Amino acid sequence: MSNSVSVQLAALIDPEAVVDAARLPEYAIGSFVPVAAVRPADADGVAAVMAWAHRRGVAVYPSGGRTLAQLGNNPARPGIALDLTRLNRLRDFQPADLTVSVEAGMTIAQLDAALAQDGKHVPIAAPLAQRATIGGTLATGISGPLRAAYGLPRDWLIGVSVVGADGTATKAGGKVVKNVTGYDLNRLYTGSMGTLAVITEATFKLAPAPTDWAVIVAAFADTVAAADAGRNLQSQYYAPLGLHILTAPAAQRLAPPPVNAGGAIAIAVVAGRPASVNRRVNDTAALWGRAAGSLAIARGDDAVSLITALADLPADPAAPPAVCVRVNAPPAALDDILALGQIDLVDSPPAIVADVGFGGGRLLWWNDFLHIEPAELAAGLRQIQAAAVSLGGDAIVERCPAAARSHIDVWGTQPSGITIMRRLKQQFDPDNILNPGRFIGGL
Repeated sequence: MSNSVSVQLAALIDPEAVVDAARLPEYAIGSFVPVAAVRPADADGVAAVMAWAHRRGVAVYPSGGRTLAQLGNNPARPGIALDLTRLNRLRDFQPADLTVSVEAGMTIAQLDAALAQDGKHVPIAAPLAQRATIGGTLATGISGPLRAAYGLPRDWLIGVSVVGADGTATKAGGKVVKNVTGYDLNRLYTGSMGTLAVITEATFKLAPAPTDWAVIVAAFADTVAAADAGRNLQSQYYAPLGLHILTAPAAQRLAPPPVNAGGAIAIAVVAGRPASVNRRVNDTAALWGRAAGSLAIARGDDAVSLITALADLPADPAAPPAVCVRVNAPPAALDDILALGQIDLVDSPPAIVADVGFGGGRLLWWNDFLHIEPAELAAGLRQIQAAAVSLGGDAIVERCPAAARSHIDVWGTQPSGITIMRRLKQQFDPDNILNPGRFIGGL
């Protein structure tokens, strides 16, 4: 079947766009391997592939930098991988208007580099920015360690071009910052895991890029002291752009740890003009110095490197965690999230990274779990999901062994709006072509 599909795709668009069969495992989703993979060079190629798949009822699994390839449930049926990484051009940059339009396969790092020449940026800071693509970041709704100050990627999106399940190309929004016409399809597509349409181009509003960066890291005796210090700083007028509490096992994963972790560390990110950064660093150091066991300050490139390490921690390709659970909960639940460190998932407590300002956090395990039955591991993960619901939020299993994934809905409890989501899926993709089975409730 795979050879037949590849032959058809080669006849449909540039034969060079069809990925060699030997490379198909690179597009695996858990134990699922697509029957073929294709890399169109432009949006017209994407439309041609989608129209072909629609006519034949072939499932399509969009792919970008694959930094979150394991996010989502197992695919519902065989299909092809649609690799968008060749769509990597900057389409329009208007520094005076503070807007930029880029193709979906451009990486976050490429976008940052292009905008930095004019002192601008889109403050997304997604994990693995060297690989993470614009389209993948939007489709997954993933965000970085500065979301408390800058919000989510969708908050910077003002226009989007997509190809629907039947191959029809459409646009939403525009290229001006103030755009209130019609429904906000930008937000609908963002975070929908590519189940409604394939994003081919995005337009963002821009912000002036900081000219100086600093990170203040303080070690505390335990998570209680770290949380108290974090809340104290968050309440100040000089509150940082990002503020995170790491338990000792998580802090030890930062290479090298910026301070002796003790029981927990707090990491505050400051950016702006040098004079402002200096004042905020000094004020933060003075505030924390009275309670911290030790304190370190990183500036400039060293600070940026530490921010990158913090962002990459849940998806580090060199040493990825075996299990990563993202807990979404309000900032008031900080203590409860840190208390989840007492949960032994099959006799192993997690490393925790908690976001003081935005709320929520991640639980991470680097164990191999080879001696654990998949159903037993899944049962432990469901307990964590239930605990998150009790905190007024939810928990998404971002990464876990493929065998355990088949015993659990990684998205947790279905949201109250699942009926509306099903109706939208029926409207946008009635034949269930796009990413079937991978999203909430099997969408």
